[in-house]
Amino acid sequence: MIAAAEAPPRREAPREPAAASGRDAMLAAIDALEAGLTPVLAGGLAIIRDNPGKTPQQWSIRDGDGAVVVAFGLIDRTFFWTWDGGVSNHYTKVGETMTRVITDELRRFGHLR
Repeated sequence: MIAAAEAPPRREAPREPAAASGRDAMLAAIDALEAGLTPVLAGGLAIIRDNPGKTPQQWSIRDGDGAVVVAFGLIDRTFFWTWDGGVSNHYTKVGETMTRVITDELRRFGHLR
């Protein structure tokens, strides 16, 4: 029998840094927004990743001519969106708030089926 002092040390699985897990949760919120909107966008609208691999991480909903209806994304663990090319920006730390506001405004202006 091995004495407690001689037992090999227990190894715990490495923990993911809090910032990385928070960022992953925020990206999951963007994925959920995209998944929820894609099937109900009005004809001719599409969600586009504007700058793959770059920051700030940004997506947009564009019409068939490429005009931006709304742009949204993440800056330093904060969601943002703009309807007017960045003249006025809106921010939240809560994914549900971003999803609700963008979805409600798209519906209000006839961009959803």
